[in-house]
Amino acid sequence: MASDKMKAVFGLGRLVVAVVVGYAIANVWAETRGPLDEWYVPYAAGVIATIMVFVLLTKLKGGGD
Repeated sequence: MASDKMKAVFGLGRLVVAVVVGYAIANVWAETRGPLDEWYVPYAAGVIATIMVFVLLTKLKGGGD
């Protein structure tokens, strides 16, 4: 069993990975489709991707809480 500090570190790591993936998707979307979409569309896609990746990493973490 992991201690509470390790659980917090892993949770923060999952959040950081999710934010990086969301930012990357928003950045790629803005660069490739920027003039075709409204200004908020790439950021909305980045937020949705961040949430999806965080949920996926939480489900895949293994073990049971």
